[in-house]
Amino acid sequence: MDQNSNKSAIQNGLIVGAMIAVKFLITALKIPVLSSFSVFLSIGIIVFLYLATKKFRDAQTDQSMTYNQAFGYIFRVYIYGAVIGSLVMLIYALLNADFLGVMLNDTLMIYEKMNINIDDKTYDILNAVFKPAPYALFNVFGSVIVAAFWSLILALFLKKEKSIFEE
Repeated sequence: MDQNSNKSAIQNGLIVGAMIAVKFLITALKIPVLSSFSVFLSIGIIVFLYLATKKFRDAQTDQSMTYNQAFGYIFRVYIYGAVIGSLVMLIYALLNADFLGVMLNDTLMIYEKMNINIDDKTYDILNAVFKPAPYALFNVFGSVIVAAFWSLILALFLKKEKSIFEE
C-alpha cells in the first residue's frame, strides 16, 4: 500500500498544487472580482482532499484506513501541493520584481495603522523575509501547519476500520 499511497499522493498533490498556484495568482493580481474566487478555491482544496482520500481509501485499501494512515495521506498530498504552489510563487516573485516590495510596504502600513513601532532590526528582518527564496520557504513552512490542521480534521471523517465480520 505504501508505494501506491505515495504515487497517489503525488498525483493528487499535483492537482492541489495547481489549485494553490491558481489561488495565489488570482490574489496576486489584486483584481477584486478574481480575488473573491480564492475563497471558493480554498474550499475546493479541502473538498478535493476529502474526496481524493476517500477515493484512495475505497480503491486501494480494501475500504479501510486508520486515522494515522488518513492523516499521513492527506498531509503528504497537501505538502506536495504546497511545494508546487511555492515554486509558482517563487517564479512569480522573480518575474515581478515589484510584487514583494509592494507586500512589504503593505505590511509596514498595517503595522503603522496598528501603532506598532518598527525598529531597524525588525525592518531588516521583514526586508529579508520579503525576498523571493525566503518568501517561498516561509510559505512551505506555513503550509506544513495548514496541512497538519486539515489532516487532523479530515482524517477523523475518513478513517474507516475493517468490519469485525471481514477477514
